[in-house]
Amino acid sequence: KIKEFNLKVKLKDSRELILTDYEFECANIDFKKSNYKIIDFFKKEKSKFIILPGFIAFSSEGKTSTLGGADYIACIIASALKANLLEIWTNVNGIMTADPKLVSQAYTLKNISYEEAMELSHFCAKIIYSPTLQPVIEKQIPLKIKSIFLEKKKGTYLKKINFIKKKTITGISVMKQISLITLEGSVMVGIPGYSKRLFKTLSEKKINVVLITQSSSEHSIAVGIHDKDVLKAKIVIDNEFYREIYNKSIKPLSIEKYLCIIAIVGDNMKNMHGTSGKIFSAMGKNSINIRAIAQGSTEKNISVVIKKTDLKKAINILHEKFFEKQNKQINLFIIGLGKVGSNLLYQINKQKKYLNKEFKIKLRVIGLANSKKMIFK
Repeated sequence: KIKEFNLKVKLKDSRELILTDYEFECANIDFKKSNYKIIDFFKKEKSKFIILPGFIAFSSEGKTSTLGGADYIACIIASALKANLLEIWTNVNGIMTADPKLVSQAYTLKNISYEEAMELSHFCAKIIYSPTLQPVIEKQIPLKIKSIFLEKKKGTYLKKINFIKKKTITGISVMKQISLITLEGSVMVGIPGYSKRLFKTLSEKKINVVLITQSSSEHSIAVGIHDKDVLKAKIVIDNEFYREIYNKSIKPLSIEKYLCIIAIVGDNMKNMHGTSGKIFSAMGKNSINIRAIAQGSTEKNISVVIKKTDLKKAINILHEKFFEKQNKQINLFIIGLGKVGSNLLYQINKQKKYLNKEFKIKLRVIGLANSKKMIFK
């Protein structure tokens, strides 16, 4: 495109503008110093088009550090410059109701709030890197996500205010390769400090906690972590609670592998009654066992832990429940094709569109019979 339109562009090394600490794989931005450098550069630069590489920055030690996503650079710069709009062009047309690889009926969301996008991106909706949103949220900069392959499509528009929505749920996201670790013991009941020790131990070993659930009796705490961290978590937690385990007041850490998390997200859930009931009812009717449940106090996210073998079935059931038309299909077998039977078939054919539109009833004639023969469709 640059050569085609003879654009005059300037290439700028993003490391000269963005400064971080020295965490190689996921560095922390020094926003104060970075913003100063960004504003100063763009104030002096006269080129209309500037290209910056993604992912990389300079650490305080003068070494190259890496950021979690290429779009993060764009958001940092947009935030520093207080841009009116930030566009992120990717390989898909915006944020979808679910992963299209798992749900064939998934479709692109036209509008979504920052908070909903944060929730969905945290649970591996890989369209946008989760920390990317933080700089634009702080400055309330609208964000548009579009596809480089579908330029004419509108994509997804993100902004602070809640959009007027009819649907309770905005999207369904998934986090795979999860294990559930459970610390359990009677000594934990009513005694402060056990949760602190558990999470401090995990934090010190840089084990990321993605889900927490605790029984009201305080008898057990279950924590969702990534599969890759299970062995390390088992060793350090059993070591931390060695005395209690030796005295049998706490059980050795139990581990359940081969799980995943399904997150049901929507700003509108807090205004609607019965959402949790619909989720659990739909999964229960289809024999999907829920291993753990977590819900934030904002009521924007309900997360359930299930076996990974149930993932595709579960997410399709939930998508059908909340995003697809709930048509009730009635199969008819008509015996007798005389005057009455013929008129009935005529009325069915005449009224089927009306019944489908107004009452969500789909009539389907699957068989006909008279005194001489019988046919099935």
